Amino acid sequence: MLWVFDINETLLDLAALDAVFAEHVGTATARTEWFDLMIRDALVVAATGDYRDFAKLGAACAAAVADAHGHTFTDTAAAALADTMRSLPAHPDVPEGLATLRERGHRLVALGNSPEAVVRAQLENAGLTPLLDGSYSAEQAGALKPAAAPYRMVLSAERTEPDQAVMVAAHDWDIAGAHAVGMRTVFVTRDGRRPLPAWPDPDLTVTALTDTGDADLTAGGPRPAHRG
Repeated sequence: MLWVFDINETLLDLAALDAVFAEHVGTATARTEWFDLMIRDALVVAATGDYRDFAKLGAACAAAVADAHGHTFTDTAAAALADTMRSLPAHPDVPEGLATLRERGHRLVALGNSPEAVVRAQLENAGLTPLLDGSYSAEQAGALKPAAAPYRMVLSAERTEPDQAVMVAAHDWDIAGAHAVGMRTVFVTRDGRRPLPAWPDPDLTVTALTDTGDADLTAGGPRPAHRG
């Protein structure tokens, strides 16, 4: 089975960014505002069939959030944001969760919206590269998740049928995107998040990656792609 992992929030802990926003925007809670705005922008980009560099999108959204709080997001702040994004730590459950899946013979890869160079730096700095068989960036597909292209790019490169691949993410929109191309899905409830309402449930919902080791996602035959 091919297991495909989202990176930001799913594998890596964004809480390390709180200090950046506290210093440059005046409040650590602005980090959540920033990420939600960046994802909303990414969804619009995907829905319109366009592509934007996710890192540049992040910087633009940080500037907008800072402005809303009466601050200017300077070049120094932007550099601090970029550097911290590249050095985010893994959630505590991630190394064990990945190691267990590898021991069970699964192939593991990561798929992020960030540019390819950022994805590689993030995984390397978090110590996850040795636990993964590869990594991919939406940049390579010319489309941001949850557009179909990034998921299909990974499936094609890995020579894997959709129902033999599992997308693991802490984002409802990522789960929906993977489901739409026929992949199986595992939703991780980071920060109390829940699956997307009015959409087929994920195949499995867990609170940590260590809960995936005994999962049997092969039962039930091929998963049809969502058509609604």
